[in-house]
Amino acid sequence: GIQPSGPRRRPSSPREADPRSTMGNKPPAAAETAAASPEGSEAFETHEMTMAQLRTQLQVLITYAQGSRPELQREVAEKLANEAVKAERRAEIVELGGLRLLMPLTKSKDMEVKRLAAHALANLSVDETNQVKMAEEGGVEMLVRLLAVPSDTVQRQAAKALANLGVHKKNKVLIAEKGAVAPLIALVESGPVGVQIEAVAALANLAVNDRNEEVIAEAGGIEPIVKAVTAATAGTVPL
Repeated sequence: GIQPSGPRRRPSSPREADPRSTMGNKPPAAAETAAASPEGSEAFETHEMTMAQLRTQLQVLITYAQGSRPELQREVAEKLANEAVKAERRAEIVELGGLRLLMPLTKSKDMEVKRLAAHALANLSVDETNQVKMAEEGGVEMLVRLLAVPSDTVQRQAAKALANLGVHKKNKVLIAEKGAVAPLIALVESGPVGVQIEAVAALANLAVNDRNEEVIAEAGGIEPIVKAVTAATAGTVPL
């Protein structure tokens, strides 16, 4: 069978890669300067979102996230993504309702907002205590939707998060049932190297379940996975 992957390495900074760049072997782009807080966004008086703000102003932040102004969505997404880098904050972000913030951000028309939301989800998924809660609260659906975004960075972070969620036994069948298998296979077949790596890891973790292994095989996933792993073993791809 397909060998499982472990949790996907270290968390990544949401500011270390430009959403317009391809992942491949290119170095991350220089971090861009944070935009000034838009007029009227009183929730963002400091650069970093505090947990007190998330507790007391969650509904305000959700309103910003659901709004049509991309600059406000970016403010919410950036601050949440930056907080999710911190190990001590991840469980609390989810516990306080951070996924309700991320849901509208993953549907934004702004690519930068989607990139930041994908980074936040990937970093939140590193925390073991978050994995089942994220799956139960709509995180899988968000990530499957992000797999279809035409951005290497967004796809890579979404696949990484699914690999992390797929480590937990309770999530394996749910992730497959929510439609993750087909887009993950497509990314293994035609995605750039960085995306392929995370997609293979996600499928490997899902395959530690007999039914999922059958689903992956029936969807034509075995051949592209074997090709990717063979290429990595031969040193062609740094998997």
